[in-house]
Amino acid sequence: MKKNKTLLLVNSKSIVDKLKEESSITFLFPVKGFCVGFENLYDISEISIDSYIFVNRILDNAGIEKFREFIKNIPNNIKGIVFDDIGVLNVLIKENIPITKILFLNHMNCNYESINAYLEYVDSAVISPDITIDEIKEILAYATKPVVLYTFGHMNIMYSRRTLLTNYNKHFNSDVGKLAALEEEMQKTKFKIIENEHGSVIYTNEPFNGLVLRKEDNVLFNLINGVFLSDEEIINIINSENNLENLYPYKYLSEKKTIFKLKGEE
Repeated sequence: MKKNKTLLLVNSKSIVDKLKEESSITFLFPVKGFCVGFENLYDISEISIDSYIFVNRILDNAGIEKFREFIKNIPNNIKGIVFDDIGVLNVLIKENIPITKILFLNHMNCNYESINAYLEYVDSAVISPDITIDEIKEILAYATKPVVLYTFGHMNIMYSRRTLLTNYNKHFNSDVGKLAALEEEMQKTKFKIIENEHGSVIYTNEPFNGLVLRKEDNVLFNLINGVFLSDEEIINIINSENNLENLYPYKYLSEKKTIFKLKGEE
């Protein structure tokens, strides 16, 4: 089997310059005003090649209206959108925007029945990486349209509209900036955090490595999240013929099923 096409969530303009001639790679740009959790965001005028855009803010009424005006004037080189707010989908349908629609609900989309229900309204959906490999393969077997696999990258653990790092700085009288690596005191768990004016995203400290899944059938894209990764790391990940477990042994694919049968009374 051949590798599936890659959807690369862009973290730097330099990686686009290095990989723009690769026909197997589609770039996914986090858009200014509609994204949170990225070191770099991009104005639509900065995107000059055929690409997808990423919208991951949960929008209020005013935000939805801003998105409505934004998407009406989307240029022809924007071929698709990845999003997680159903309000965004409602706008796309009502405005009849002719681009590929991919639903990314982060820790949801864990079974083929819910995914197939969404696939009646969107072109594809990102499968949650929180489930087992067997559960992912079951979804691939029964999904009514090709889906997207989160194949590599630091995982979004939590998104908040609050400016958590700003609050942290005020409380502890510190200055960790808008991007920080912090350690939770009770279990000594480390996290990475990025904040902007729209809120904060907490990421896993180590990247998720799901490269073992990149040759599966019924897949539209293998998604690679470039946040916190250098250009060299991204190129190595894309070009490697093995799963790079020696470099990135830390995995988040669960070894336990997400559905449990509760024991009845004896």
